[in-house]
Amino acid sequence: MRRLCYVLSIAALLALQGCGVLRQSTNDCASSAANASYAGPYRGAENNLSAQDLARDVACAYRFKAEKYPRGFVVIYGSSRIGENNTTQADPAVRAANNQLYQGVRQFASRWTRLYGGKYPIMTGAGPGLMEAGSRGATEAGGPSIGYTTYYGPSRDKGGDARLAFQQYKDKDGKLNDIVSDGLIFSSVAVRESMMIAHSAAIVIAPGGSGTEWEIFQILESMKSQQLNPVPIFLVGNKERYWRSFEQRLREMAAVGTLRMNEVTDLFVYVENPEDVLEMLQRKMNLN
Repeated sequence: MRRLCYVLSIAALLALQGCGVLRQSTNDCASSAANASYAGPYRGAENNLSAQDLARDVACAYRFKAEKYPRGFVVIYGSSRIGENNTTQADPAVRAANNQLYQGVRQFASRWTRLYGGKYPIMTGAGPGLMEAGSRGATEAGGPSIGYTTYYGPSRDKGGDARLAFQQYKDKDGKLNDIVSDGLIFSSVAVRESMMIAHSAAIVIAPGGSGTEWEIFQILESMKSQQLNPVPIFLVGNKERYWRSFEQRLREMAAVGTLRMNEVTDLFVYVENPEDVLEMLQRKMNLN
């Protein structure tokens, strides 16, 4: 219900803007970060934000897409804690699988960017882990590499320093490298989540924690209830290892009558190897 209220509040703000009740100028779309087109002010917790803060986030996001990337993005979601070398994972099988998943996401993003990045750039949440893998792959292929984020971790701890909002990659020599070439830093995490979905031309979801689960259900519900036009959705990684509990949860809801299984499962495809998404997405988007 809270998530629905956020989405409804965003829709209400857009309507108010159109009626002239809230006149949020896109001249306010400034950024103190060199590789971000917009950075909204940091206000702390979501319930500290004003209607003007929300309206500015929405207006600047729509201007960004319309002016720079009108076709939308291939958006990659996934864990911030599955990195390139998962040395803290005690189970060697899980460690190997997570390492392989990171490289699979990276390679998909790289191959996609070389072929279609000029039309449909890769977008991530600009964070670490599997988001980093997507951002790295796009950057290594020559970009663009787009990030939609808000104030997490170091940027939040430094009082809202937008220059620290986008993940950087530390190479073997210890040098930090930018892996996000452009994007947005939102004041509102709710607007950020909604804009990532609304601006997607396709969605690739890698395994993650509670944040990724939140995003999965927001995506599926938005499309199931026809609040957004459907786009191709791929859940990547070994189904038995990473998606068994998700599948079981859907079956439990279907068993008690709170959803019909096919109205959700028809919206996405499981793909074990992230690199295999490229050919499938080519067909779905008629890019062959």
